[in-house]
Amino acid sequence: MRVILVHGFNASPQTNFHPWLAEQLRGRGVEVVVPKLSLSTTEELNLPLIIEEMKSQVGYLKNDDILLGHSLGAFIILQYLEAVEMTETPRAFIMVAAPWNVSRPELRRLFLVDLDADVLMWKAREFIVVHSKDDTLVPFEHGKRLAQTFKARLVETEHDGHFMGEQYPILFETIEEIAGRPFEYAPGKSLEDDFS
Repeated sequence: MRVILVHGFNASPQTNFHPWLAEQLRGRGVEVVVPKLSLSTTEELNLPLIIEEMKSQVGYLKNDDILLGHSLGAFIILQYLEAVEMTETPRAFIMVAAPWNVSRPELRRLFLVDLDADVLMWKAREFIVVHSKDDTLVPFEHGKRLAQTFKARLVETEHDGHFMGEQYPILFETIEEIAGRPFEYAPGKSLEDDFS
C-alpha cells in the first residue's frame, strides 16, 4: 500500500500535519509519498507544471494507493486524476478541508467548472471528505457539498479548524480504517468461476 499526501497552497511537505502523518504511516510500514509542488497564491497558477511535478514524484497510480489532499491540494489531485493515463483505480481519495469553490478568479480553473465530476467519481474506488465544523477558512457547507457531489463518506469533526496544526489522529484513523478493510483488487475476483 502507498499513501500519497498532497499539501495545499502556501504549504509544503514539511508544514501542517504532513510530517507527523507521514511518520505515523511509515512507522506502520506504509510507503508514503509527499510531493513538493509549486502551489503558491503569490504566483500565477501553472497547472501543466504542477501536473508534471506530480507525475515525476508520484508516477502511475496503483490499485492499493490512497490519496489525501489538504485544502486546495485536493483539487490538484482531482486535476491529476483527470489528466494522467490510468490503468488501475486507486483505493481511496480523502479530501481534507477542501473548498467547493473560491472567489479568486485565478484559482477558479481548479474547480469542477473544468472538471467532470461524473467521470472523476470512477477514478477512485472510494471518496471520503474530512471537514471540521469550525473551519473558518472553508465553511463546513463546502465539505457537505463535495461529499454530495462525489457520493463520498463525510467525516465530520468539531474543533480541527482548517487542519493546519501538527497532528490530527482522525486522518491517521481514516487511512487505517480504509487499509484494514478487505479489498478486491479486480472486479469480480471474489465471484465463483462458473467455467472452471
